[in-house]
Amino acid sequence: MFIEFRNYTTCIQSDNFDSIELAITGIFELEGCRRISQPPQPLSNEELRQTPWLLLPNLWIVGLFVSTPGWTIVKTEPNELLCRRARGAARPRLSELAMQIGCNAFHLGAYGHNGILLEADAMGQTFISGSVDAIEEEENQFYDEQINTSGYSQFFLLDVPEEIQAVVKAPSPEQQQEKERRLSELDMLKGTEEEPFDAQSEIGELLKGHSWRIDEALEPLLGGSPSYWHIWKNNLFYLAYTQQLQLAKNGARLLYFQPAEHYRQVDPLYEIQGYY
Repeated sequence: MFIEFRNYTTCIQSDNFDSIELAITGIFELEGCRRISQPPQPLSNEELRQTPWLLLPNLWIVGLFVSTPGWTIVKTEPNELLCRRARGAARPRLSELAMQIGCNAFHLGAYGHNGILLEADAMGQTFISGSVDAIEEEENQFYDEQINTSGYSQFFLLDVPEEIQAVVKAPSPEQQQEKERRLSELDMLKGTEEEPFDAQSEIGELLKGHSWRIDEALEPLLGGSPSYWHIWKNNLFYLAYTQQLQLAKNGARLLYFQPAEHYRQVDPLYEIQGYY
């Protein structure tokens, strides 16, 4: 049973939108990107919902969303935009951003059974833990960065609050064994009178990957109100084109950039996946 789940969230340990906006704008402008005030062309709802990847070569969006006090949630299109290095750069954009603002930041990518945690501190250090789909990335490699530990995503670099550290803690061998035992038990009961009424729901919960569980646990801690932790089918392109007034009312801020020319020559397959 495979459960498809993907979510990409960057968290910055600062709630100073002005400082974050200034730093992000400076980083992209140094790459040759141009800041624009609005999305360039009108699109239908169907185009926005079904084919947002078509826009990637011509428009990057960075959304700043209200989190709990002292934090900011960042969503981007393309996904994981801040996890990539600019051409010729020695570190990912998130590391440069953390240095410029002078605070800690992390990115959590949850991909079903896999997931990545990219940590960046104010001194420019980074640490990456977790695992990626080998089809999309080289083994132990996350874009241009080395994954320092494979398997479970955990905090190794940042001194985050205890409640955040607690939900990211990797399961113990005993917990893992108990999960596998229960899955085996449910599988054996399938189709019998003893099969629990909510067996499929329980199996679905047990099959969730570690990063998926982290993602769900972090939303009530950092999601803000209203929460934009999960955007789902209302992708950032859709929100940017159709809900600007509501986003502003909720305290969100959207930044639009036209990428430099060398970022527009990309393989369509990577565009579809949110990579470029």
